[in-house]
Amino acid sequence: MTDTASLADAARRRFAELDTHALRDMWATEGRTEWAETALRDELIERGVRAEELDAVAIRRVEVADDKPPSSRDTIWVYGVVGRMVTLVTAGLVATMLRAVGEPKLIAFGIVLVVGTYVAILLRRISMQRKHRPGAAASFAMYWQAGEACLVLLGVMLIAL
Repeated sequence: MTDTASLADAARRRFAELDTHALRDMWATEGRTEWAETALRDELIERGVRAEELDAVAIRRVEVADDKPPSSRDTIWVYGVVGRMVTLVTAGLVATMLRAVGEPKLIAFGIVLVVGTYVAILLRRISMQRKHRPGAAASFAMYWQAGEACLVLLGVMLIAL
C-alpha cells in the first residue's frame, strides 16, 4: 500500500466517525489534497449524497469561504496583540535606521508611517469583523485595541510636530 493510499484509508476511517452534516460542511468550506478530497467524496457518496450536488458545492467553495466570518480570536490576538508587538519592533528598527540620517523630523515621520499602517490594517480588520456581529466581550476588546492604537498614533503625530 502506498503512502497516499494509507493516508486515504486513515482519512476514510476518520470521516466514518463524523456525521453527514459535518462532512457536508467540510466539503463546502475546506480545501484538501487530492487524496483527501477523493476520500471525503467517496464517503459522502456512500452516505447517499449525489455526486452532482458535491460538484456544485465544490464550484462554490470560494464563494462559501468568502462569506465565512473572520475569526474574532485572530482579530484580537493576531491583529491586536501580535500586531502591536510587531509594530513596536518595526518602529524601533525604523527609528534606529533613520537615526543615521540624523534628521529628527524624518525619524518621526518614519514612526508615524509604521504606526499609521498598523492602525489602518487593524481598523480594516475590525470593520470586516463588525459585519458578522462578534460577541460583546470580543467587540469590547477589539474596540479597546483600536482606540488605544489610534491614541498612540495621535500621540506620535503630536510628538512629530
